[in-house]
Amino acid sequence: MNLQVSSRSSQKKPKGKELSVADRWLNEIIAGARVLVENTIAGVKRCRIVKDVFRNTKEGFSDLAMEVACALHNFRLECRHPMPALSLLQVPVECNYG
Repeated sequence: MNLQVSSRSSQKKPKGKELSVADRWLNEIIAGARVLVENTIAGVKRCRIVKDVFRNTKEGFSDLAMEVACALHNFRLECRHPMPALSLLQVPVECNYG
């Protein structure tokens, strides 16, 4: 399996100069993505088995623990913000208020 990974970091302000508008805009996008990733990692680490040292040395158990923690995090988010149910059989109702 060959995965291509790229990393992008924020631009630093040059000494005595200002960042260009494009660099500031790119820094905002990178910072927003970083916030989402860090909040997700923090949500997964609510499961103590992921946060603490994992001492089970059986093959694949560490990955399985992370998969279960990620699934629990996704389940927690789904329960907190449920997606609206889409029914193709329902007839739309028009509301006339007056």
